[in-house]
Amino acid sequence: MKLTELNLQGARQCAPVLAGIKVSNLLILDRVSPLAVMQMMDGTGLSFEYLYSGCSRRVWLVYWLERLEELLQKPENRRFLKRFGYREFSCKAVLACLKERYRVYLNEGEEYPHELGLLLGYPLADVEGFMKNRGRNYLHAGYWKVYANAEEAKETFARYREVRREAEQLAREGKGFWEMISGFAGRREPAAAWQA
Repeated sequence: MKLTELNLQGARQCAPVLAGIKVSNLLILDRVSPLAVMQMMDGTGLSFEYLYSGCSRRVWLVYWLERLEELLQKPENRRFLKRFGYREFSCKAVLACLKERYRVYLNEGEEYPHELGLLLGYPLADVEGFMKNRGRNYLHAGYWKVYANAEEAKETFARYREVRREAEQLAREGKGFWEMISGFAGRREPAAAWQA
């Protein structure tokens, strides 16, 4: 895959992270080497964790380290993670456990690691609502299924769509991830807007 196409795929999947309005996102690519992803991330300040490789598909978690660590420090998030066997709450420890749970889910058909939604910045009430309702009875569906604060989620989804269009345009112009991040930096929303 050419770098321009790789940047376009990455922009489609990670635009809210590149814009600084989302803590993390999955980056799912077919037949792309880890080296190509490392080159794409170079100079961005983003962290990324290789979560899974199967057949030709590779999955990474792309994230802002400091913001993910803040999310992991919240007592309600720690209580939630403890339900799934997490005992250490450093970013490194949580991602190592998630990586194993995600692998077991994909390869052995075990329960989906719902804590991934929390790490993706979905509101805890929505993650728990999804689990309780088994994906049904939601108030609204967009980037995730919403079980609380539907109007706020709709606004968030609209902002995500907006920055996705902008990031895709920048990628088509040949801009890399670091240039997209720089372009969004002047318009970044305050930290209170984070879904965490």
